Amino acid sequence: MTRRSARRRVLLSRETLLGLLLVLLASAICVALGFWQFGRFEGKRDAAATIEANYSAPPVPMAEVLQTPDAPLPATQEWTPVELQGSYCTDPGCVLYVRNRQLGGDVGFWQLVPFTTDDGSTLLVNRGWVTSQGQRSAPADPAPVPEGELGLTVRLRPAEPVLDREIPEGQVHSVNPPQIEGLLPATGGEMIRHAYGDLVTEDPSSPRPAELPDPDTSLGPHLSYSVQWWVFALFFPGALIYRTRRAIQDLDAEDADADADPAGTRPRRTTDHRPQRQAHSRRRGRDEEEEDALIDHPGH
Repeated sequence: MTRRSARRRVLLSRETLLGLLLVLLASAICVALGFWQFGRFEGKRDAAATIEANYSAPPVPMAEVLQTPDAPLPATQEWTPVELQGSYCTDPGCVLYVRNRQLGGDVGFWQLVPFTTDDGSTLLVNRGWVTSQGQRSAPADPAPVPEGELGLTVRLRPAEPVLDREIPEGQVHSVNPPQIEGLLPATGGEMIRHAYGDLVTEDPSSPRPAELPDPDTSLGPHLSYSVQWWVFALFFPGALIYRTRRAIQDLDAEDADADADPAGTRPRRTTDHRPQRQAHSRRRGRDEEEEDALIDHPGH
């Protein structure tokens, strides 16, 4: 049988075709996982670039970023510091607390208060983090909200999605201005709907909750994970090619033995890739040598 026919038998065998399907499926999954991890890396890279560009920039008037209360916050403008002039709503019903917010591994609340500017718009302002009362799901000793005219610097953040959960009195699950607006008394301003502000400074200054930490700009391991998944995707075709080549070589060897012995008198070669143990001659003992000497020279 020719090498070409042996190759055809192996390539068209059921085992090879089934292996090819499994390889294609496994490689496709690895490639998709690699692109998923690369997408996460791109998202972190873009977010880190935005933070580095905006976080420490000089504050600008809010109208330069949000022309109207209904305007969306552009992704490139997240974390931009803006200046506000106006006053907080100090009505007890205006002060809300955002649940399940962490600081240094502890779970507490954000103090969220609407701030109405002199131009007639209202921005929800996160004044900082407040610890919880032990086992109770309530803020412990929150700082009072200052009254009167204030100048604020805040960093703009995009509104959070609505969480479909029961809202405890005086608390919310996410910072979503359209949802929160329905929980507040009249503030005298038009609510900014697609953004809120993280407090940086108040002028004049007053006691406030704990400041929030700087945002994380690390890129994480996603890029290396994507490369690993793509390497895995190459492993499966390589393994199939290696297995197929060995099968063709073994079949060629068997066919060569059959051609050399048409009558089938020789034992058929079996392929054994295990390392063979070499035979070592045993050293003869002295008694065996003396016995052989008596046999060869019986008269002595």
